[in-house]
Amino acid sequence: MKAAVFEGPEKLSIQQIPDPVAGPQDVVVDVVDCGICGSDLHSYLEGAFVAPGQVMGHEFSGKIVEMGKEVQGVKIGDRVTVMPLTICGRCPRCLEGAPHLCEIGLAESVAYGLPGAFAEFVRVPNVILGSNLFKIPDNVDDAAAALVEPLAVALHAAKMSAPGPSDTCVVLGLGSIGLNTVQMLKALGAGRVIGVDISPVRLKLAAQLGADITINGREVDALEAVTEITGPGAYGVGARADIVIEASGVGALLNQAVSMTRAGGKLRIAALYEGDVMVPANQIVQKEMSVSGTFAYRGEFAQVLSLLASGRIKAAPVITHTFALDDIEKAFRTQLDKDVSIKVQVAP
Repeated sequence: MKAAVFEGPEKLSIQQIPDPVAGPQDVVVDVVDCGICGSDLHSYLEGAFVAPGQVMGHEFSGKIVEMGKEVQGVKIGDRVTVMPLTICGRCPRCLEGAPHLCEIGLAESVAYGLPGAFAEFVRVPNVILGSNLFKIPDNVDDAAAALVEPLAVALHAAKMSAPGPSDTCVVLGLGSIGLNTVQMLKALGAGRVIGVDISPVRLKLAAQLGADITINGREVDALEAVTEITGPGAYGVGARADIVIEASGVGALLNQAVSMTRAGGKLRIAALYEGDVMVPANQIVQKEMSVSGTFAYRGEFAQVLSLLASGRIKAAPVITHTFALDDIEKAFRTQLDKDVSIKVQVAP
């Protein structure tokens, strides 16, 4: 089969590699759409998370073309999307109900250790319907189904924030995760959502997806703008946002995120950063604010599919480009251009 193979930073090559074969508990999926994730960009630019020879791609949908004899609940031809993390089920994190933080199994996940879906076919190991394999509702198309994985990331971040109807929420960075988080906050009943970015395209889309206020950080100081909206924080320090979700991956904005959060408020960090980032630790202490990272998902796939099928959230506006597998390098360069793209997908 044809696949895009990572050879090193900024180098992907189209190669012929062996077709995957399903073991007794596996399925092989004919890939229809596969999105480029922010972590894929870190891999592409820096070689982070992957080694040469890796086939990346973990946000995907497709049809089952082969299945092992022990697989139950699906059949050949079923349209599916996949939770790509492979977990051990035995480590302390798995046993306490946080399998997305598995201490052992993540090195053997689809696209991270195992071959991913920037390919014509991909093997999904040890499938359990409703756990790591999900049927796609008839009224959800393949491109939208390939967005379920990043939508689940956004839903997890929103749920960790627990927004209420009186909360003012700020989302910093309106890439795919940020925009999807705007949708999820509104779906969970957040009172007011403010989106911050420097791209007019992304700001306009954020408003379409439910943001009540948008702020162009290139035109105004975002912290000053949020302070004007929410009022100054305690002792005149920063702003008074109830919830801030940092999704930009820009260190300076993480600093602003701390200052934007009110005393006793919640800061959730949903981005990856290049190198170490300094933060105003004294503010965190003095505000007694809650700060946590938010990683991957914890059983949100089924809920995302339900939200898509009901029309409460939208996928199509976030998908701006689709490329053939042969054009994988162009697809990655387009995804890196924040002024023109939001979510780029590859259609093998």
